[in-house]
Amino acid sequence: MSIQQSIQRIIEEHPNREQLILLSALSVLWLKPQEEQAHALIEQYQAKNFPLEALRETALQLYLVAGFQASLEAAFQIKEVYGDGLPAKGEHIRDLSTSEILNRGYDLQAEVYRENVEKLRANLSVISPELSEWTVFVGYGLTLSRPGLKGCWRELFEVAVLAAQDFPRQLHSHFRGALHLGASREEVELILQVVEAILGPDRVKSAWQMWHRIK
Repeated sequence: MSIQQSIQRIIEEHPNREQLILLSALSVLWLKPQEEQAHALIEQYQAKNFPLEALRETALQLYLVAGFQASLEAAFQIKEVYGDGLPAKGEHIRDLSTSEILNRGYDLQAEVYRENVEKLRANLSVISPELSEWTVFVGYGLTLSRPGLKGCWRELFEVAVLAAQDFPRQLHSHFRGALHLGASREEVELILQVVEAILGPDRVKSAWQMWHRIK
């Protein structure tokens, strides 16, 4: 069974969550350059008339955990299907002050980590003051707080990529972040099913084990 067939089977079991399934699958498939099955899923996304805005935001945020090259490859594939590049969302970075970006970054980080946010900030500052600031400014302020995609979906797509990459420390945080922003347990498990359909059960075994401990 091909990856596309496996994803389609999941969609048939959860037809009301097709957009979420397609975007999470693309988040994983875009980790590999010029993946043909990603191209096919973009075509399926377009055929369903799902919002291009959500597809754009999913592609853009990928650079946080997979690098600019992954987001650029995603943008190239989207252009091949839609015939144009990713549309601007209207808010230009030059229109935002540094304090505005930092403030909304701190706000979102606090919402994701809740009672553990001060501990997180202290730990990151000890490890690397620069990375601590970049996490807030670039990660939460500039990227994850953008409109166009629900916060809990952004966290779920982070879960998908981190599970695929096997980064347990960060995965644990985003499991909890997804729940804190309103994702259901069923949605978290659906995302893991998607990753498993693409990479196979062995690659996702540790992620499932961590999730069951959290759940």
